[in-house]
Amino acid sequence: MEATSFYDTSRLRLTLEQLIDFDRISARHMRFSVGAVNVRSGNFVYFDTETHTIGPEHIMASAALPPAFAAAEIEGEHYWDGGLVSNTPLQWIIDSHPHRDTLAFQVDLWNARGEPPRTIAEVSTRQREIQYSSRTRAGTDNFKYVQRLRRALADLFKKLPEDLQNGPEAQLLQADGDHKVYSIVHLIYRAMNYEGHSKDYELSRASMQEHWRAGYYNAVRTLRHPEVLERPANHEGVFTFDLADDSRE
Repeated sequence: MEATSFYDTSRLRLTLEQLIDFDRISARHMRFSVGAVNVRSGNFVYFDTETHTIGPEHIMASAALPPAFAAAEIEGEHYWDGGLVSNTPLQWIIDSHPHRDTLAFQVDLWNARGEPPRTIAEVSTRQREIQYSSRTRAGTDNFKYVQRLRRALADLFKKLPEDLQNGPEAQLLQADGDHKVYSIVHLIYRAMNYEGHSKDYELSRASMQEHWRAGYYNAVRTLRHPEVLERPANHEGVFTFDLADDSRE
């Protein structure tokens, strides 16, 4: 009863050190970031190559989903999987500077759609599906709203007289206004009927191979549609694509 997780992940550090070149990540040829939640404060934290020297403990923190996996300790603090707060954190893209035209692939292991549960085990599964997928939808909706505000600010700034443009209030708003565009491609895993509430920590080889095949198949089907890679031309500057939701095939 004194255990704080179902599984012992201590050997995961050795596996990560064998498979990942952390020196290459630290060289910052490409930006890398993972999210986690501070167990003590409940605050969401990003471990990013811009601010941290990434090691196996940061990867472990971002994957420490309770109660299956124990919290990862980093500099005296303990961290759980960032999915507890945000499963698909588009906010990180919104807050990143400088703003750039962006093509984002949003991978979600939980499907918002499902049948009403018939057993207590199915209730637990459906609860998690709704809990995690709802954050994805909320995050996407908020992203679209913020993007509309950015474009409105950029348009409004151009219409201001020059004396108002130079004012401190206008300068503050101008920093957040732009006409960058974002394409968000949803790749949502549709669980098999036999998968239950443990699918978020059931990491057997058979399960992983099944997930990899599903992800590869969905990515190939999605990229058959050239509009996925086209620059958004709508007013809000955001294009979302979900192959299943849009019934493209």
